Amino acid sequence: MHRFPSGVGKKALTDELRGAAVQFDLVQVGHAGLHAQDRQQRGSTVAFADGRHFDISAVPLPDGNALVTMLDTTDQHRVERALRDRNEALEAADRVKTAFVANMSYELRTPLTSIKGFAEMLHGGFAGQLSASGTEYSEAILVSVERLGALIDDVLDLTQSDDAAVDKAVVDIELVAHAAAEAIAPLAQEKSIDLAVENIGTAGHVKGDARRLRQAIEHLLRHAVLGTPAEGRVLLHLDGNARVARIIVSDDGPGMDAEAVAHAFDRFAQGGARNTTRALGLGLPLAKQFVEGHGGRIELISEPGEGTLVTVELPRS
Repeated sequence: MHRFPSGVGKKALTDELRGAAVQFDLVQVGHAGLHAQDRQQRGSTVAFADGRHFDISAVPLPDGNALVTMLDTTDQHRVERALRDRNEALEAADRVKTAFVANMSYELRTPLTSIKGFAEMLHGGFAGQLSASGTEYSEAILVSVERLGALIDDVLDLTQSDDAAVDKAVVDIELVAHAAAEAIAPLAQEKSIDLAVENIGTAGHVKGDARRLRQAIEHLLRHAVLGTPAEGRVLLHLDGNARVARIIVSDDGPGMDAEAVAHAFDRFAQGGARNTTRALGLGLPLAKQFVEGHGGRIELISEPGEGTLVTVELPRS
């Protein structure tokens, strides 16, 4: 603390603090606190020539003097600078990673298209009649190509900015949800799973991107179907009120433990107790990204042996 005597001018204060090598801000604060008519506390931050930083405040005293308090904040400034530098480095690394993943995903499309084309030609008999095993092999190639293509699309979606603008239009939630259910129906039939849609007629409309909303529902349904054993049941429920449209996807599968629930929306997280057919776990993170891009919220509730329930709420406007 430095005590400024009454009647001392700026030059005298400067002479008194010359040995501290402090910027003129300190003198200004002390002088302001000394001569302010309203006698209010004044504060500022000063930097010493040796790199130290201090927060200072000048408090007027009843006898006409001023009391200056100096708090050494050098370590705080160093930590803040280190955190800023680290954050900037992480952001730069994330941009590089995102660009790399996006470019690699695009590059994979060219050979994948060729593989699909030749496999379709083989399957169609353009290179001669295939044996039963040859037909089976070509069909397996086509199935794998479709899965890899879907995975590439998911990765490209993940590399897009979470703040990317959404092309908004009036979207009929019921139509979008039924379209998503129809897209997942073949997968459900393959696993002998009962995929049902329950619509009470109040889902209505929202402002948003119909394609993204359909993809979000498809990801939720696919996650439920893949995590439910054969002969199980998956229910897509639609309702809403004046404020939000609500989409609920539930299943009677094995459920997820607490750790799996905590990381369910993490990118590339495993599915915990669920079937990990889609080992990269992109479906739920993408659904979350699309829902939050519309200003909505998504919640997952699950317990081992009790199935899983995912609730999505989308604002009307």
